[in-house]
Amino acid sequence: MIKALVGLGNPGPKYKDTKHNIGFKVIDEVAFKLHLKNPLEKYMSIVFHIKEQDIYLIKPQTFMNNSGIALRQFVEKTKIAPSDILVIYDDMDLPIGTIKMKPNGGSGGHNGVESIIRELRTQEFPRLRIGIGRPASKEEVTNYVLSPFEYKDTPIVKKTIEKASEYAIRSLEEPLEYVMTLCNTKSS
Repeated sequence: MIKALVGLGNPGPKYKDTKHNIGFKVIDEVAFKLHLKNPLEKYMSIVFHIKEQDIYLIKPQTFMNNSGIALRQFVEKTKIAPSDILVIYDDMDLPIGTIKMKPNGGSGGHNGVESIIRELRTQEFPRLRIGIGRPASKEEVTNYVLSPFEYKDTPIVKKTIEKASEYAIRSLEEPLEYVMTLCNTKSS
């Protein structure tokens, strides 16, 4: 079972509703569902800690491209293995509304995941990937991920965040392989 959920995103109101911050949105939804309040600021992150179960919810505050710096600090202090940390992030290779889990792998071109791989010196950490779709052209990638979802996509995005938060919570309570099978076989 997972011991920490890490949602990737960028800090500050400017980025709050951007596609790149969907990992933060999932963490916020998990915290809401678990009735968690008053997060701490530690490990260069916003952190919720469920002491009874020793579970963490983390939103690194180092900006996306340096997410690994905060996560390395967390791992060094808590001694939680990377394989027990579920990283939640946006994925342009998946259509909007799609959710996929995988046990490990490369960065897929995601700078936040690349930072984590570099800082933790491993690719052996599970991921919950949330589809945000692709921009029309490659030149638009930065603007695309740093812009909000289109209004027409709002209902599917809300439903996707809700579903992703359910998988994240289940990963804290049930074997990851089981949750991964559920996630990857459902039509998300």
